[in-house]
Order: sequence, then C-alpha cells, then structure tokens
Amino acid sequence: MTDRPLIRGVGLTKVYGHLVALRDANLTVMPGEARGLIGSNGAGKSTLIKILTGAVAPTRGAVEIAGEAAPLGDPKEMIRRGVACIYQHANLAPAMSVLDNIFLGRQPTLGFGFVDRARQRREAVALIERHGVDLDLDAPVGSLPTVKQKEVEIMKALALDARVILMDEPTGWLAASEVAKLHATIRTLKSQGVGVVYISHVLDEVFAVCDTLTIMRDGRTVAESRVADIDRPHVVHLMVGEKLARESEAAGREKRRPRGSGEIRLSARNLTKRGVFKDVSFDLYAGEVFCITGLIGSKRTELVRTLFGSDRFDSGALEVDGRPASFAAPAHAIARGIGFVPEDRRREGLMLEMTMTENLAMATLDRFRRGLLMSQRGMSEAGRRVISSLSIQPPDGTKPVNLLSGGNQQKVLVGKWLVRAPHILILDEPTVGVDVGAKAEIYAILRRERDSGAAVLVVSSDLEEVMTLADRIAVMVSGRLVAVHDADAIGIDDLVREIGMAAA
Repeated sequence: MTDRPLIRGVGLTKVYGHLVALRDANLTVMPGEARGLIGSNGAGKSTLIKILTGAVAPTRGAVEIAGEAAPLGDPKEMIRRGVACIYQHANLAPAMSVLDNIFLGRQPTLGFGFVDRARQRREAVALIERHGVDLDLDAPVGSLPTVKQKEVEIMKALALDARVILMDEPTGWLAASEVAKLHATIRTLKSQGVGVVYISHVLDEVFAVCDTLTIMRDGRTVAESRVADIDRPHVVHLMVGEKLARESEAAGREKRRPRGSGEIRLSARNLTKRGVFKDVSFDLYAGEVFCITGLIGSKRTELVRTLFGSDRFDSGALEVDGRPASFAAPAHAIARGIGFVPEDRRREGLMLEMTMTENLAMATLDRFRRGLLMSQRGMSEAGRRVISSLSIQPPDGTKPVNLLSGGNQQKVLVGKWLVRAPHILILDEPTVGVDVGAKAEIYAILRRERDSGAAVLVVSSDLEEVMTLADRIAVMVSGRLVAVHDADAIGIDDLVREIGMAAA
C-alpha cells in the first residue's frame, strides 16, 4: 500500500453568518485505515463530512484526494474521485432488488437504452465475491435485515470504485450480532486498501473496529491518536471537556436504590400477548430506575408499548398504584400518570417542524386550554422552565425542533413528559444516537426524577448504559423476562453471559 493519504482535509473552516460551524479542522485517511471520527453533538462532525463529500464548500481550507487538490462543493466530482458516504438512515429504494439498487441510476445498457441485465448481474456477482459479502441479488431491499441493507449500500459505493467510505452512525438501529457482521465487512474492506471514516457515539464500537481517532469539540480537531495509544477516560475528557467528563465518571459511582421507596407503582403479572411475549411478571417501585435489557428483537419494545396502551395484552394482570389497569389507548395510561418516550423520536416522539415550546406542551395541552383557545403565555412559561431545567441548547423556545442536535431533541422529548410530572416514566432506548455528554445529562435528568419519587422504567440494549443507570436490571429473551437482578449484585460480564446463555 502507498504512504500517500487517500483523502486529506487541511485547515477546513466553515462560517455561516456569525456562526463558526468548523474552525481549522483536519482529517487524514490512509489506505486500509479505519479512522473513528467522534465528538459531541454540535462538535462539527457533520459539517466536516459535508465538506469531504462535496455537499458544502468550506469558507477556507483544502481537500486533497490521492495527493491532488479536489474541487470543493461538487458532490458528483467527489463521487467520481472515489469518496462515498453511508448515512444512518438507508438511502435505498426498498421495493427494488439488491441488484437494481447497487446499479441505481447507472445501469449498463444495450442499444436504445435497454438495460443490459446479463452484464449487470455479472458485474454484481464479481463485486460481492471480491469483497466477501453474502447478498441475494434478487431480494427486495426492503425485505432485508438492516445490516444487509448497510451491506447493499457498501456494495453500491464500491461499484462506483469508492476508495474512501464515510459511515455516519452506521449501527444506530442494529442488534449486537449485526454490528459484529458490519465490523467484519469493514475489516475486509481495510484488507483491500479501502479507507473508512467511522462516525459513532458508541465508544465500544470505535475501539473495536478503528485504528485511529480524530476527536472534535466546538468545531475544532482537538486530538488525533492511534486507538492503541489512548484510553476511554481520556477520550471522554477530550470530547466533552472536564466538567461533563467528571459527571460521566461520577454516574458509574452512583449509589443504587433497588425497590426505591418500597411503594409499588406498577405491577405486571403473567402478561401475555400471543406470538409476542409471554408470562411477563415484575414490579416497578417509586424512586427506582428499573432497566429491561436484552438483544434487539427480544420484544422489550412491544412490552412497554403494551404498558402504555399503544398495544393490548391478551391475558395476565396489570396494576397501577394498586388498582387494575387495562388501557385501551395511550390517553388512558396518561390519565393514570404514565409518560412514554418512544425509541424513534423523529417518527413517534416529536413534531419536528414545530417549535420547542409547542413540542414541550404536547402532552399537557389540556392544562393550557382556555375555552376554545390555548394559552400561549402559559405554554411559553412552562416551556421556559423545562428548557432551563434541562439545559436545552439553544434556549430559544421559538426554535423548530428539527434544527436542534440529536441530544437536545431527546431532551425535548423527555421534557414534554416532565411538564406533566408523571408518576411512572417509561423510556425506550432513551440515548440512542446521542453523544456521551448528552447521555450524562439525560442520566442526571432520570436520576432527578427517580429521586423526586417517580418510577422510571428504561428499555436499553446498551449494557454500559444499563450498568451505569439502573437500580435493578431485568433480562428479556425471546418475549420472556428470564431474570431480575439488583444492579450492584451483577457485573457486565455476567450480564452478557446471562443474555447469551438465555438466547442460546
């Protein structure tokens, strides 16, 4: 392999009016290298990637590809020169086959514009065999698991002769086994000289698959290092600064409060939904954080949706504050003091085009109704209190939610329920896609609710999060709750082993 970088960004700066989104940022990727690009939300990662893909022209700075100056702000030319990007949400045509997606928009043709199907298939077969990927070329992309869709996107990029592939949060919705498969594909790409830029908030993944790190904060490149030469505490410190690093470390030392005050807020006995989950029993106490973990697909989400009334259970019993409950709709659960933060904030949790104030009032509109009208003043005052309490940035209630970072969007989603002050707060994957700084802040918010007497139920597949946040931990496998532990009585290795043995 050559010692010449595949791509190199030098002194990249981007200014929007008075806002400096990127300042003198640098990034270099060598052949066969996987470089982690990490930093808190708002650190400048997205702006840097947009410049490298040609989507945005920098205010100043330069990009070189294979030692030659590259045109700035020209996406087609960057693709032609071998730079491709795979985003968190798939950019594929789900009803079309794998074969057609790989060649979408540039199919080989015969005379009169007819597609040369035989040549297309030959080239696709050669491509997937060369890169060791197992794909059914005739399967509709929408029928594939998410990890296979990622592989289709990688093959699509390689069919364009990509030598540098940027991967933006590629595992946001993957199960642990799928993450391992994607990492194996990345290692194959590296062995063939392809350079990978791996953008992720999950430090375990970065340390597992990357050779080098570029760490950003406040629009700057604050450190570059070989992964072997840096440890996790130092990475966290560089990403979020001294204050949040201390808070994140302190979170792991938090005193556990299993069973909280001893008062049962929610009790499930033998809850069953045919074909989904069976005989699920547990108690949720006031003043505790109860985490349900397990592999993606273990039916944790389906369980908590049932607790909130979005789905119905077929048999068993549910009690809230000692009284029977069987919710026909979420409105009935809300009336009994339950709030629910769904996994997909963009589709199910927030009105992205609406303002922060409007989103924060969404679960409590009844409290702001004045006859036929809504009290805008009351909504604004309630919004300001929550924005201040949760340190949502920027603290402007008139700002549309879609302009906020992922971490701040998540705080708005949690905040809309805090306005209502629920006795029971259920959260499904509450920190997926947010950075370590925002995670520490969300953990602090949930502990504050716990300490005020709320019962907090968290579904999470992030075992580091579970071990940091939980007072008690339940393991769910294939629709069954197989174990419940006090958090200080089990270590992460034992938890991994228990999930794996139960799933086997």
